[in-house]
Amino acid sequence: MIQVRCPICDRPMPGHGPADWPQFPFCSPRCRLIDLGRWLGEEYRIVSEAPGEAPPEEPADPDIP
Repeated sequence: MIQVRCPICDRPMPGHGPADWPQFPFCSPRCRLIDLGRWLGEEYRIVSEAPGEAPPEEPADPDIP
């Protein structure tokens, strides 16, 4: 038996695998929609490089004319 917790409400989700959780990794459609709303509301962010740091330059491909 695998023990997993919903990332939104922290409710335990006992089961034998992902087939037991149709809304995986969430426990319900409600928690799934809450997570979507957080992404759309920009509560979650992917951290980019620190300000002032230039991205590493890629070497030019000599095969491109």
